Amino acid sequence: MNRPKRIVIVGGTHGNEWTGIKIVTHYQNQLKEKFPKLNLEFIIANPVAHEINKRFKDEDLNRAFQFLGESRATYENGRAQEIKDIIEREACLVLDLHTTTSSMGNTLILPNYHPMNLSLCAKLSKQFKDCRVIGAPDPGKKYLASQSEFGIILEVGPVANGVVDAIPLESTLSLIESILEEMSDPNSPEIGSLELYEETQDIAYPTNENGDLSAYIHAEFQEKNFEPINGHYSPFKSFQNEEIGMKTEEPLYPIFINEAAYYPQRLAFTLCRKRTLKF
Repeated sequence: MNRPKRIVIVGGTHGNEWTGIKIVTHYQNQLKEKFPKLNLEFIIANPVAHEINKRFKDEDLNRAFQFLGESRATYENGRAQEIKDIIEREACLVLDLHTTTSSMGNTLILPNYHPMNLSLCAKLSKQFKDCRVIGAPDPGKKYLASQSEFGIILEVGPVANGVVDAIPLESTLSLIESILEEMSDPNSPEIGSLELYEETQDIAYPTNENGDLSAYIHAEFQEKNFEPINGHYSPFKSFQNEEIGMKTEEPLYPIFINEAAYYPQRLAFTLCRKRTLKF
């Protein structure tokens, strides 16, 4: 399989996620020296949001690409077009670096099931014990990583927004270096199957008539990312101390439990179905 030699590494798609920004800022030369066969480019995607230490200035940059071509007077809309132009200049693998406040460990998210993306993730999930792969097909190409057919989102956590934490920083660097090692070896064999967690349903927080939260994540559910649930389970507890139960009709796996960035949308977690893809 022909692999692009151009790799675009992106940090700061969300301005308050400092891990990717610090990697792009401080590790460019180290990575270029270690992988001289590759054409590495580095982007801080949303510098204005980073200056104010917020997720975005006007709108979420990692959802803004779907609106290109529309007349939207936002900073992120213009920045999305600039980034899209950079990515489309020549075939490239896009590595979009993110962190999460949820206990997700080392997670890879695939918006595109291109065989090269699947093979890279299959190898990483074998190499790193706590590395899991999420399938998030993005036919509308709203995500930054979707602007190339070769694109992977690296999502490492937990880490609070607006801080540098050693474990996520070093874990992200290890993932990047393993990907670049693989991309540097034209003779590396492809792996033909991948187990992943494909997103199926978003679960919202219970709210009252004013739209305010009426419940929170149950303590026994809080750290259960990627753990199977089947049948009845209690993900919430009301502020009146009542457990709120739900039910699944098949084994499903929650992800992004209690992610801070999703509170404005009242999104509590997402359920996934485990799949094995052959390619």
